[in-house]
Amino acid sequence: MVNDKIIITSDNDLKVVMSPIRQKIMKFMRFEGRPVTSKYIADNLNITPSSARHHIKLLEQLGIIVTDHCEVINGITAKYLTITDKTISLGQNINDELSEERDILARNMIYETYNGYQNLLKDNRNLLTDEFNKGNKFADVLSGVVHLTEKESNELYDIVNNFIHSHSKSTEGSHPFEYALIAYRADLKGNEEK
Repeated sequence: MVNDKIIITSDNDLKVVMSPIRQKIMKFMRFEGRPVTSKYIADNLNITPSSARHHIKLLEQLGIIVTDHCEVINGITAKYLTITDKTISLGQNINDELSEERDILARNMIYETYNGYQNLLKDNRNLLTDEFNKGNKFADVLSGVVHLTEKESNELYDIVNNFIHSHSKSTEGSHPFEYALIAYRADLKGNEEK
């Protein structure tokens, strides 16, 4: 599969993506995993329809949200939107004046995912323990080190990316799993931790 990417390179694009309400819209649409209307988004996020349309328009301009299809319902055309299948890269490997802002956004995204995980554990620890004992893994943190060649690291990235891409839409019997994956070549960090 060709890995199409949207790389956030400009200050304006980064501001669009950094907006807390637009972050909520993107997260909500990923959680839904199916096409939705701007009215549905507005109703579920408790914002006005005009505000939802404004934020969606900015995300559409970046190609993050796209039109899936339109339906005529009682004489009114409803536009159904979906989150793009493209990978959205914050461009953290770009060394420019936006590096600090990209880092703040990445930290916030990781924090939000971890915070959701902690809330799940706090509210459902007994259920999760029972399900884990049955072999069902509803939540977990994996951490460690693997030793990979450059070719193997590229293969791992492609495997994970393709798996995520092929499961980004809701299907019957599926459930949304929120994730944050970080992988980096640890021997490039510097001498302080070797």
